[in-house]
Amino acid sequence: MREPQILGTRDMSTKILFLDIDGVVNCATTPQRFDRFIGIDPYMALLVGRIIQATDAEIVLSSSWRYHKDSQEEVRKRVLPFMDVTPMHDGLSSRGTEIKEWLDLHPEVTKYAILDDNGDMLKDQMPNFFRTLWSTGLTEEIVNQVIAHLNTP
Repeated sequence: MREPQILGTRDMSTKILFLDIDGVVNCATTPQRFDRFIGIDPYMALLVGRIIQATDAEIVLSSSWRYHKDSQEEVRKRVLPFMDVTPMHDGLSSRGTEIKEWLDLHPEVTKYAILDDNGDMLKDQMPNFFRTLWSTGLTEEIVNQVIAHLNTP
């Protein structure tokens, strides 16, 4: 098991954005390619940047893109650097369970949001969950909701 990492913050709170990639920072109509697969949509990557700029949150990659160094580098290059990834299991655990495990190791987190197109979150995570759709990916409306959520005391 990994040692808990104490996060550096600019104020007394620590905000985290758990970020999925497929269906969030790309969608059914994304023309960009990474390797032979769908890539990252530059506009949606810009929207993620707006969230980080407006909230001072740090990104934790919760996407399946976390499983490979090449795809992690693509996220760093095309979206933003991220400070950590959620625990990697054999695919039998839910995304919500992986996020809970990460949060349990980081009690300093005071506020978080989850951006994902998959709804397999735990019941107590639902107020922090912002679901995107594979057909559209991240939208301005969802960005504004996440910003308001992360900036609410």
